[in-house]
Amino acid sequence: MYKKIFILGQTANVIVNGKNIGIIGRIHPNMTDGKVFVSEINLSDLLEIKTGKMKYKEISKFPSIKKDIALVIDKNIEAETISKAINKAGGKNLSNVEIFDIYEGKGIEDGKRSIAFSLTFSSSDKTLTDEEINPAIDKIIEMAGKEFKAVLRG
Repeated sequence: MYKKIFILGQTANVIVNGKNIGIIGRIHPNMTDGKVFVSEINLSDLLEIKTGKMKYKEISKFPSIKKDIALVIDKNIEAETISKAINKAGGKNLSNVEIFDIYEGKGIEDGKRSIAFSLTFSSSDKTLTDEEINPAIDKIIEMAGKEFKAVLRG
């Protein structure tokens, strides 16, 4: 049945641990207006597959705070390496680190690049203040300077 509704070559089986649990694909244009994709997953089959212990974290009732920093660093250091180090150094209230910009060019020394990070801080107990997260940001900048010879982009 699926072969008749999907575009040939634009479908895929959903396979987890070697077991086919569903299908995803693009519906043939003769059957719809525009580009339509659909997927079907057998949740019973998915839940039977043991992929490890499930972990979850309750969503905080308190708002998070986002701060951005940009570090100038040697080109040969991978952005993901710095991101992981920031995550480690940021303390218990640092809930997410995202790379949102990498820049090389005018204003940046040869052999270096600027990497901008968005840092999200949150607590499940209270709304955090700048006074509570600024020490964590200072610690991140200090760590980046020591470990990667990074400087804060001004």
